[in-house]
Amino acid sequence: MEKDFDIEKIIPNNLRLYVSEKRKNGMFLSDYQIETLSRYGFSYQKYGTIKELLFDLETYLNSSDFINENGSLEQIAKELSEREYYSNTNK
Repeated sequence: MEKDFDIEKIIPNNLRLYVSEKRKNGMFLSDYQIETLSRYGFSYQKYGTIKELLFDLETYLNSSDFINENGSLEQIAKELSEREYYSNTNK
């Protein structure tokens, strides 16, 4: 196995966009998720919990006003839902 390798070639430059961080309101969100939510008019700061945000996201996704451009909002909802499930389900 080769010991010398360039980490910059392995990890994309924009990886930081996709790493979730704990935000001021306690939610773990990546910059990409925040950017996508903002594009659709969702301000994560106004929500106290991920469950509240997910409720509004699902309501919007199921409404007739939603136009599926590239599936990014559905993907964000799926990611948040999975994280919420695995973080708060008793095992």
